[in-house]
Amino acid sequence: MFEDSYRRAYDAVSPPQELVADVIAQAREGKSACRKIHTGNRQGRKAAFIAAAAVLCIVTAVPVCAANIPAFYKVVEYLSPELADRLVPIEESCTSQGITMEVEAVSVEGNEARIIVSLRDAEDSTQDLVHGVMDLYGGYGLSGAAVSSNVGGCHFLTYDETDDKAYFQIDVQAETAFESEKLHFSATSVLCGKYSETRDVDLSEVVYAADKKKVVLSGSGGIPDEKLPESLRHIPATPENPRPHSNVLDLRSVTDCAADDFTTTGIAYMDGVLRVQMCMGDNWKSDRHVQLFLKDSDGNERHSEHSVGWHEDVGDTSYQFYEFWFIGEIDDMSEYSMYGIFHDSGELVEGDWNVTFRLQ
Repeated sequence: MFEDSYRRAYDAVSPPQELVADVIAQAREGKSACRKIHTGNRQGRKAAFIAAAAVLCIVTAVPVCAANIPAFYKVVEYLSPELADRLVPIEESCTSQGITMEVEAVSVEGNEARIIVSLRDAEDSTQDLVHGVMDLYGGYGLSGAAVSSNVGGCHFLTYDETDDKAYFQIDVQAETAFESEKLHFSATSVLCGKYSETRDVDLSEVVYAADKKKVVLSGSGGIPDEKLPESLRHIPATPENPRPHSNVLDLRSVTDCAADDFTTTGIAYMDGVLRVQMCMGDNWKSDRHVQLFLKDSDGNERHSEHSVGWHEDVGDTSYQFYEFWFIGEIDDMSEYSMYGIFHDSGELVEGDWNVTFRLQ
């Protein structure tokens, strides 16, 4: 397409290298290159015309090439960083949906970069969207003109009440070392007003026998599967069922669950394992999760040894479930209590934040 046409046209023109260098050098100095070119013969005048045409071609083609050909953009940036900045403006802040995103600091070492960005309420915003813990949610990423880079992780750092700013750290790793690379960070949604609260979990509802059902796992965590009791081990994936399965409690229907809150859907103690099953509601546009703690009569606390997660759909709503397994003999359930730290995501704000900056 354009690259092939440009390459064929360029290959057909071969003015002397020193002539082209002379033209570019004088163009940089703001002088007329034509005054320096010797045109004592027809061949010289032809070469001068070709060189001038080549320079004109570069000037007119740069906006198209820079947007589509990373190698060409790299040449333009080498010749003139100022011109490159005009082609891809450096925007260290961007406002969308009443929230301003800014690049605060960048640290680079080899092919690894650490970027600190902040979110704050826009100056003309009448909303108080930034007022505590937040999260960059869903589609965010980092791209560069000459380096292929991947976001290694993003996490919330702190909220500064004085400046009304929430800070995030983004870790990036590239295939090659960063060299004055210009990067573009974008985000499409943020979660505002995240909060957590401690709630008791009523163990008096425990049952000692319950039906189970097989579910397709979306995730699991804790001790390795091979160290679990036989009754808890995952059902391995097969060519017919390419994802692992697990047997979980079947005590309450998904239709009884709240889409926007937590619901305890079953507690059972069987075969030396206390199972606590909870629904997080619809998490596609939120981020709800819980940390459970089992406490004995002496005040000793512990986390679950393993947990599994899966989804169940009802119409257009997808409910996320977790079942937590506390493995060990419990002689008297009345001597135990449980509480959880319930984390909720607050308000989802969808926007279009795009920040372009150069690694120094």
